[in-house]
Amino acid sequence: GDVLLEAIDAIPSGLALSHDRLLVRGEGRNHGHFIMGDSIAIYPVQPSADNPADVLTHYLEVNESASLEHQLIDRGEWTREHAPIEIPPGRYRVIRQREYNPYARAIRLVRD
Repeated sequence: GDVLLEAIDAIPSGLALSHDRLLVRGEGRNHGHFIMGDSIAIYPVQPSADNPADVLTHYLEVNESASLEHQLIDRGEWTREHAPIEIPPGRYRVIRQREYNPYARAIRLVRD
């Protein structure tokens, strides 16, 4: 997949809370990866010199079980591209995965 949730000990201070549950938008199609659950804190991360190309997109604090779901952006319907992934309580950083193309000798973001 193109999204990795990595468990961490603490979320950096000073980040603004968001209610937008879209973590990563799909490229060229009307779909995205959404975090779903009743007790979640979502902290978006802006691109910077230390975070080029939006590799690190968010920090999450999940207080009760949640799920990562692949949905249509405009209708919020499940795409059936993959089943929801259960996320246990904890703190996470959301990373857009990258892949290395040895023929092009380039690193690029993984795309659905």
